[in-house]
Amino acid sequence: MAYVTVDVDVDLDDFDNDELVEELESRGFNVSSEPIPEMDALDKYELDFLLELVDKNNKDVYTNRVRDKLHALRHGL
Repeated sequence: MAYVTVDVDVDLDDFDNDELVEELESRGFNVSSEPIPEMDALDKYELDFLLELVDKNNKDVYTNRVRDKLHALRHGL
């Protein structure tokens, strides 16, 4: 399956909030005016667990990127 990344510039002044919400919801996004609660930071044991899960999967560019990020987070503790 091929993926294509596209950058698009949109002038948000051309739309009002209701139009943006309607468009996002029609594309399957959940829109809420409530703030997103902050997640607690992952501790060392949770990061180790996630690294184990990633290591059990097939090695490809995506799992390697996730593993590198988890590894960097673990060493940042």
